[in-house]
Amino acid sequence: MKVKLKLFATFREYLPEGNDGHSIMLELSKVESVLEQLHLPQDIPKIILINGLQKTASEALNEGDTLSVFPPIAGGCKQRKRT
Repeated sequence: MKVKLKLFATFREYLPEGNDGHSIMLELSKVESVLEQLHLPQDIPKIILINGLQKTASEALNEGDTLSVFPPIAGGCKQRKRT
């Protein structure tokens, strides 16, 4: 079944050829098989969303789903020191 795969931040380098820079349409069935197929590092935690909802790697995919995978992200607003 065709699903849209979107990888973010440092994971973008694992996108297969034919991608648009951050996503690609692929024939996929399970999240964990996608992660293995793309050789995403297993030791890096992943935030997995299917159609915008947080899921686990054991989830099955359905035709037309959008699978988004994020590495952990740190940072944000820097607090200014009050004077």
